[in-house]
Amino acid sequence: MKRIQFLLAAIVVAMMSSCLHKTEAVVDVEVKQKGEPLSGVTVYKFKDNGLGEGSTLFKKNASGSEKTNAGGVAHFKLKSPDDFTPSDVSMVEGKETNTFFFCTYDKNDERNSIVTVAVKTGDHKTVQLEVPEGLVNP
Repeated sequence: MKRIQFLLAAIVVAMMSSCLHKTEAVVDVEVKQKGEPLSGVTVYKFKDNGLGEGSTLFKKNASGSEKTNAGGVAHFKLKSPDDFTPSDVSMVEGKETNTFFFCTYDKNDERNSIVTVAVKTGDHKTVQLEVPEGLVNP
């Protein structure tokens, strides 16, 4: 009997934790240099918390990162509660818009490219990030 109760408790916890991190929007960042896609480049994500792009000067302030694939695309799933307020609160579906910055840094950890995008819950956006020649992170 205790095993069944433990199993049921584990199932409830698993279901609740999966609901807490719901994907609210998706942003694909195409990283290019001289028009050609760059693979293996780390792109950092920043949510604008009222400080504007000043928070992007230091990559340690990033709230996430992804490496570009062979096609030069970094795929970001923006989730609640980190990036958005959970959308299904009290059975009321709401649309929230947040501003995000996506950046790359050079080998000296200096920001070398940035793109700003406003994202609304439910969006699937693609943005381009052009990296200056010779300025790619390792």
